[in-house]
Amino acid sequence: MKTLSGASDTERSGKNDEGHGSEPAEVQYPPLVRNLILRAMCGVYLVAFLSFYAQAEGLYSNFGVLPANRVLANGTLQERFNLLRLAPLLGLDSQSAIDLFCLAGCVIAFLGLVFSDLCRLQSFIAMWTLYFSLIQISQSFRQQSDELLLEAGFLCILLAPSKMSDPRSPIEDLALLLMKWLLFRFVFASGSVKLASGCPLWWDLTALKRHFETMPLPTSYSWYTYQQPDGLHRLSTIWVYLSELVCSWLFFAPNQKVRMFALWWQVFLHLNIIGSGNYGFLSLILLTLLLTLVDDRELARSPVKKAPRKEDKTGALTVKVISILMVLGTWLTFGVGYKNGELAFKLLFNRSQYLNMMQIMLRAAPLLVLSLMVQKFLKIVNKQAGVTTVADGIRKLSENWQLFLPMLAAFAVLFTSIVPHFQLTESTAISTSILTKPYQGLHNLFVVNQYGQHLNKMRPRRLEIILEYADDLTGPWHEYGFQYKPWNQEGSMPYAWVYFPRFDFKFYDASNSKPYNQKWLYPLVQRLLQNEPAVVKLLDEDHVPSKPPKYIRASLYHFSYTSWFEGNSTTFWTRERVNDYFPAYALDDGFLETKLKDIDIPPTATSSEAINLPLKWLVDAIRNFLGIFEGSLLVLGVLTAAAVMIITQKQS
Repeated sequence: MKTLSGASDTERSGKNDEGHGSEPAEVQYPPLVRNLILRAMCGVYLVAFLSFYAQAEGLYSNFGVLPANRVLANGTLQERFNLLRLAPLLGLDSQSAIDLFCLAGCVIAFLGLVFSDLCRLQSFIAMWTLYFSLIQISQSFRQQSDELLLEAGFLCILLAPSKMSDPRSPIEDLALLLMKWLLFRFVFASGSVKLASGCPLWWDLTALKRHFETMPLPTSYSWYTYQQPDGLHRLSTIWVYLSELVCSWLFFAPNQKVRMFALWWQVFLHLNIIGSGNYGFLSLILLTLLLTLVDDRELARSPVKKAPRKEDKTGALTVKVISILMVLGTWLTFGVGYKNGELAFKLLFNRSQYLNMMQIMLRAAPLLVLSLMVQKFLKIVNKQAGVTTVADGIRKLSENWQLFLPMLAAFAVLFTSIVPHFQLTESTAISTSILTKPYQGLHNLFVVNQYGQHLNKMRPRRLEIILEYADDLTGPWHEYGFQYKPWNQEGSMPYAWVYFPRFDFKFYDASNSKPYNQKWLYPLVQRLLQNEPAVVKLLDEDHVPSKPPKYIRASLYHFSYTSWFEGNSTTFWTRERVNDYFPAYALDDGFLETKLKDIDIPPTATSSEAINLPLKWLVDAIRNFLGIFEGSLLVLGVLTAAAVMIITQKQS
């Protein structure tokens, strides 16, 4: 039976179209896509745990910016399960427990990535629980990539078998569909809010060029893309709209060729995102979710060349038709033309018309996914032994708790995810408590989340917070250096690749806000005035004072890209001071001490005692060794080791 799901029953089981006798009537392919997704998610978890570990001491230790004890001791997490609350039972202080759980997550993820037999249900339950515990104490430094990882990780729990040799679980198709729905929700939300916000930069198609200059942590690639002609930038903005608002619907196409067209389109988009900005493992998660668009048949190796199927020919023709319609639709909708030797554009729709269309799409998407879920559910019911009616099948299904509970969880995730999906516009937002209360419950566990809100408004210019220190109020003032955040005109824009430097990233949020809304800045200044080594390591250690400074202040600068003729390999920016971000603070003026007491952070940090000294010494020894490596080098080094081990296994 042909379904409207991401993979038809024909493609999943390997049944051929009539008239093609080159293969058996039915080929049972191994669950290659499932296994590939699970191993890829182990890789994402590995990067996430390493990224968290690299900055955990400076951010969450007793000597860090926002100590974990602040939320562990004050009852903030009392209603949530958190493994870090078990630290006293292990005889460890909170920082040693954080390191231990990060390292445990790294080991489990590394083994799951390298050895397929260890990529199983128990591993994903452990990784999700460990990362959930860590993210709860991340406080102001939590980002949407953390929430997306936990949501995708929960779906992996539904997808993963107890042993990789286990036969296919009936729940597998439901889990893969929910992953595809998560992918759609993220991509569609990222695109829909741009024009819905009414931001003039998105409507005049100049936002993408501005984005290359104002993104959180740009790379040198973003400087080069910024230099392209304005017409090309506007055309690229339209391409982004097509990627997120049109191409995303192809994720649910019944034909494999069409889905592969959407997959490679999205791969090209995210390779550019990885190259232009240091967004950490965000794109890695989305690239992993894109694997749900692939069928086992496409990954199966066959010594015999497969004869082209009728469905393949139909899919190829459909892709051509879709491509032509996209070109014509772009030309008609965005008024693409040529004037005075340049590309010209004129949007032929207004915001009201766009919002009306968006409401239709918002309502249509959950209905589509629900219909596909119901089809798959009925298929599972009909496969129950001795079933004669649907009611009888549901009854037998409810008796099989190993199948019934995951299926119940799958439908709970689907129905509650409708709430954040509809919140993309005020007119479609759901207010009934029947759905909002379950959503809040799952959102507290980061099982269902809302995405796209950070793209509501494009920043018209880049503002950067520059920290300065001096021993006298009259100066001279010197600047602290940062590892990834732009801070001076001469510095390069380094690549973090998939490593996520959440400390540098947070300054992007702060630069568009007032300091009293960024309470983490006060303990940061306090620790820098005390010259705490763990916090100093978060900065560029070539541009920090050798002894504790007397005063620290922050200035706000306007940064702009240089042009082709101004820029070179070491000069990408021009900057101009705007004003003070916060005045000069000192340890003896009492202001910082008051602010720290307001947020339950002791002005002077003290070490917590650990009872389990052998385990603490082991954890500390590992940190002393790994602390030699900068975060991105640590992540790339471990990933390289994993790749070498995988290749060695294949060759042997």
